[in-house]
Amino acid sequence: MLIGVNVTSPETLELACSLEDSGHIDFVEVLVDGFAHIDPAAFREVIGDLPVGCHIMLSRFLDPEPERLDFYAGLVERWQRACGFLYVSDHIAHFVHRGRPLPTSHEADYGDWEPVIARAREWRERLGCPLALENFPSKAPGTRPQAEAYAELVERSGCEVLLDLSNAVVAELNTGEPADAWPALPGVGGRYHLAGYRESPVDPSLIIDSHDVELSARTLDLLTRAASTARPDATLVVERDANHVPDEWRADIERARAAVSAAGRLPQPRGA
Repeated sequence: MLIGVNVTSPETLELACSLEDSGHIDFVEVLVDGFAHIDPAAFREVIGDLPVGCHIMLSRFLDPEPERLDFYAGLVERWQRACGFLYVSDHIAHFVHRGRPLPTSHEADYGDWEPVIARAREWRERLGCPLALENFPSKAPGTRPQAEAYAELVERSGCEVLLDLSNAVVAELNTGEPADAWPALPGVGGRYHLAGYRESPVDPSLIIDSHDVELSARTLDLLTRAASTARPDATLVVERDANHVPDEWRADIERARAAVSAAGRLPQPRGA
């Protein structure tokens, strides 16, 4: 298993390079939205031969706009040529309501799943490569268990799951849906994320996927379970989207590496 970090802007790229220099990471995951204005060949020059995964945030493929999807498909293609992505991943969420952008992403309705399956399949085919789709950090119970819906999605769309372990724990804390249902799900085993979460400052009973604090013991326990059944070529991203304190990020990476090792799945060395 390769362990890396997310690079969301040119500013965090410098920090990722320092984490590579200290031997903490095996790859980086580029949030391609944040680098749309950057020449991917220049990015490759900065990171050398470090492997690269691709994450997409705002394709909005569930609320499709042809020009936007054309832009993102072209963006991914250009970066793929320059960087040779390990994988491409995206989100299942709504970012628009009645034509207006939403301030935050909105969870899909798992009881009205047919359009999601169709659009996921279409987006995978449009990208022309395997596509991993991330689970959502639910805030409230839905009409159907999220893991059950994703199992159907995998079977019918040809996509795989990017299992965000902390999102699964957040959903468990907010809705009661068991996070332990995810690791053995069809389509899980290749791509993983994890990050910190905390109580909402507005309502302490609500847990939010904040990506700005240290990893929880529950998330690390789930990582050990997931790592035990992960594929040999699996990737794990230790995310930070704010509070980029280098020592804290390094400590999270070290804890994640220890959790993978506890499963008897020593992290795959660079070049393996």
